Amino acid sequence: MAWFNDWWQSIGLTGQIMTFAAVPMTVVLILQLILMIIGADFEGSSDAGFDGAEIDFDAGDGPDMDMGADGAEVDSIDADAGTHDGEYVAGNPNAIRIITIRGVVAFFAIGGWAGLAALTGGLAPLWSIMVALCSGAAAMLFASFMLHFALKMQSSGNINLKYAMAQTADVYITIPPLRVNIGKVTMVLQDRFVEVEAVTDSEAEIRPGSKVEIVGVVDKECLLVKPVADIPENI
Repeated sequence: MAWFNDWWQSIGLTGQIMTFAAVPMTVVLILQLILMIIGADFEGSSDAGFDGAEIDFDAGDGPDMDMGADGAEVDSIDADAGTHDGEYVAGNPNAIRIITIRGVVAFFAIGGWAGLAALTGGLAPLWSIMVALCSGAAAMLFASFMLHFALKMQSSGNINLKYAMAQTADVYITIPPLRVNIGKVTMVLQDRFVEVEAVTDSEAEIRPGSKVEIVGVVDKECLLVKPVADIPENI
């Protein structure tokens, strides 16, 4: 073990910190990949369970913090950015979650090894730290984009929103009035508990916990809803 002691002393405090960051996070990253391969991945489409919380960098009132409940499996259907049947919807419905458990693990694992490689290759400690930070940030962004892409592929074709017509749903994220932005509702659709983006033509915003009825499908991944109280009863 003399060679290890010599190497450990030669990398200095900066290298030792990078090693402490890289080694355990690499183990966690490998475990995540194994769990993903065998179908036991904790980070579901609603970010429930292992990750617990992720931040949506949406335009508007600030970031939305999605808090997952342990054990709850929710399928999230992201709305397409841009227009919906020719009508502009403000905000960024395709916001990508940057700060996730998987992203943080990738940041420290890849960044740590990249910085350590730069340091042992003869680069100055300050520049090695810069390499570590840049590599870690790139790894975090890559992990976020890959997760976003995987969820889009997962949701595509699995749920047909036409079967949601005339059903009721619970508002999960506030739905702004007159389609100025997109909110979210949760409901049971095709025997699955799903989280779907929704807009409304109502003049008042619809708060979380309210009951709404599905009165239309704006596009393949976004619903048009109306507060249950605003729907006249059939005589």
